[in-house]
Amino acid sequence: MARYEYQPYGEEPYEYFNDNNRSSLSSKNRRKKKSRFVKKMASLVLSGAIFGVAAAGTFHGADRLLTLTDPANIEAAMTNLSSASSSSDSSSKNLSSPVLLTDTASGQGINLNVTQVAAAGLPSIVSITNISVQEVQDYYGMFSRYGRWSTPVEETVSCGSGIIIQATDSYLYIVTNYHVVENPTTLSVSFVDNQTYEAQLCGADEANDLAVIRVPMSSISSDTLSRITVASIGDSNALVVGEQVVAIGNALGYGQSVTTGIVSALDRTIGSSSSSQTTYIQTDAAINPGNSGGALLNMNGQVVGINTAKLSSTEVEGMGYAIPISQVLSIIQSLIV
Repeated sequence: MARYEYQPYGEEPYEYFNDNNRSSLSSKNRRKKKSRFVKKMASLVLSGAIFGVAAAGTFHGADRLLTLTDPANIEAAMTNLSSASSSSDSSSKNLSSPVLLTDTASGQGINLNVTQVAAAGLPSIVSITNISVQEVQDYYGMFSRYGRWSTPVEETVSCGSGIIIQATDSYLYIVTNYHVVENPTTLSVSFVDNQTYEAQLCGADEANDLAVIRVPMSSISSDTLSRITVASIGDSNALVVGEQVVAIGNALGYGQSVTTGIVSALDRTIGSSSSSQTTYIQTDAAINPGNSGGALLNMNGQVVGINTAKLSSTEVEGMGYAIPISQVLSIIQSLIV
């Protein structure tokens, strides 16, 4: 039992404890000590965790820094950078690859839509301008300013299309129709980037209405080279009637345009007295003046024909003709010199 003694004013009474009070005090002290111990342990665990995270971060940072500053790694990184730069420079000087989709399992092309075929074909098609000098009929006879026996001539400009068929270190070769480049005074070609370059007649086969012209590689800018492609050649012998095709060419001299249709017929002949043994692909894809020499593409973006003519009258519609590419590849190769 607790008892109190008198204390002076302002001082708190001092309490004496008996055995019961001592037992109560011991329990309280134990609880306080336990609480302090738990807090200390929690503090130590938290401090250890923080130290561990900091140490791990420091170790990782130091390891990363040592890796980055390792002379061998620096040399490897510089080598890779140099290789990437060389590859970039090289690609700007060479023709791009044709844009085609391929089934990796079979190695066969996958049918594209018309937009994709156009994207694949346009970089390999050119517009051709032929400036030539031709004789003209003199309607005025002896009263003409050229004199009675003179033959007046005048400069004419005609337009057509061509297909980039091959590239070497020296020349870019383009196949077209003979009638597009007949009797040239000046030939020029315009690529997909609308840049124009002078071209030379390389070889011609009038009977089969084929010609090859060439542009010196040294005259073509690296920017143009990065945007054009050599055409991908397909198999015209594999065509079937009703198959969809796409025609690309310089219609009416306005620049490249795209039309689409189907293969209407195969092995067609044009005229009865032609000395050529070539038969033609008939298509209802619109082929207009200026399309001559352009490409007829299958739905894999491959050239299967060279657009060459159309039958036009008030009674006829949708009858265009293309030279099957598989029949004339050897002739084209013989014209590349």
